[in-house]
Amino acid sequence: MRAVPAFDPTAFAERVDPLVPGSSVLAVLNGKADTKNLPAGINVRSYAESLIDGVAAADLVERDQDDVIGRINGSFVRDGFEIEVPEGTELEQPLEFQLVQSAGQSHSRFPVTFGANSKATVIERHLSVSDAASLVTVVSDLILDDGAEITWIILQQQGISDSHLAQVNFDLGTNAKLRLFIINAGGKLVRQEVHGVTTGEGADFKLRGINLLGGETHTDVTFTLGHDVPNTTSTEVIRNVLFDRAKGVFQGQIRVAPDAQKTDAKMACNTLLLSDDADFSAKPELEIFADDVQCGHGATVIDINPTHLYYMRACGIPENKARHAGQRSSMRSSRNSSMKT
Repeated sequence: MRAVPAFDPTAFAERVDPLVPGSSVLAVLNGKADTKNLPAGINVRSYAESLIDGVAAADLVERDQDDVIGRINGSFVRDGFEIEVPEGTELEQPLEFQLVQSAGQSHSRFPVTFGANSKATVIERHLSVSDAASLVTVVSDLILDDGAEITWIILQQQGISDSHLAQVNFDLGTNAKLRLFIINAGGKLVRQEVHGVTTGEGADFKLRGINLLGGETHTDVTFTLGHDVPNTTSTEVIRNVLFDRAKGVFQGQIRVAPDAQKTDAKMACNTLLLSDDADFSAKPELEIFADDVQCGHGATVIDINPTHLYYMRACGIPENKARHAGQRSSMRSSRNSSMKT
């Protein structure tokens, strides 16, 4: 980060229409929680209230010294939402967190607890409504009690001058299931961290990530997962498409504790480079301290097959359409050639 925009008290943003019609919306506008029309059926209060009455203080000061995003966010956080989904609750419509930024800085936090056997779909949506540079940090702390089944979708569409530092932390109880989808399609400098642990047997985690990178942007996805108990599963698949002079990073680490027998964990990162100047670095890791496990990881980085591109152009297909078709072909090839170790 070469420059940090100052806080802008004059910045103004409004809610936008939800991605899924009928969704309940919780909006944070330039770092300020909008507490109007709070959804029924769940317990919600602004994070600013927790800061004022001191409830949030313990979590902020206990952050690891190496947790840079957590400590930056904890130092400057002003608002967000604290949410509890009661035991057995099933949300029929998605719950959308809208973080809308127009300028300056915003620092938000979302502690969310999903009660036992609850079910919900949550959309965490980040977008910019101006060309002014912004610094946005956000931390979401998720606790899934026994039997909870949650789909959490992150859509990051910050502006071309914005810095976006984000973190998702999760703890999965017995038979809890978390499906996490991450789409990065914006921002100048982006760091998305995902850190989780399985603390209950039968827990299952799935991560699907898409990074669409262009211009001179830099996007880093860093992931760690601790399988701490027996009989848990996880699958992580990251897809990357890079244009222009974009740079990307994926760092992924799965740790299997000595007592975590019968762990089944798989991780893959597949990248398609559409420019000679684009660059992507992948570092998948396994740390296994148990002996009765099934674990695999792999990574591929490829370009569009030039023979396919030449053939399509020779048939009269314009280059942009030929490249679009070549992307699909290359990604299929990438999936088939991914190696496990």
